[in-house]
Amino acid sequence: MATEEFSGPVAYLVFAGEDGADFGPGLSAVLERVQQGIIEVLDIELVGLGVDGAPVKRALADLTGTTGLDLAVFDGAESGILDAEDLAAAAADLADGQTAIVIVYEDRSLAAAAAAWASAGVTEMLAGGVDIADLEHALEEGSPS
Repeated sequence: MATEEFSGPVAYLVFAGEDGADFGPGLSAVLERVQQGIIEVLDIELVGLGVDGAPVKRALADLTGTTGLDLAVFDGAESGILDAEDLAAAAADLADGQTAIVIVYEDRSLAAAAAAWASAGVTEMLAGGVDIADLEHALEEGSPS
């Protein structure tokens, strides 16, 4: 979890699959990263489309076809950080018969380095993300032709 000395970048991912798709292996990978301290899940939500085509929040326990994982390990992970507008955005590109899983997480991969620097009196000055399009452009500009 974020501390006074360090908080990792917060990001989200949305993955969609057909109703009944096996989300188990992906959720297992998320759980492994949580247990390793690499990420902290801040919110996890499931969204689909109702009969009227409007976004409908679903419970993780409603995932059918999930293998290799007891979904109860994620009980309480639905924190409500994502509001109705966020879930509508996540569901915007869903086709009928699809479900999306939305995960908001904190990247803790550099927490140990941050703790070591903090204990040495070093403070974090800046943090931020890099837009993928900007990165691609920079790589193209920097590569010899």
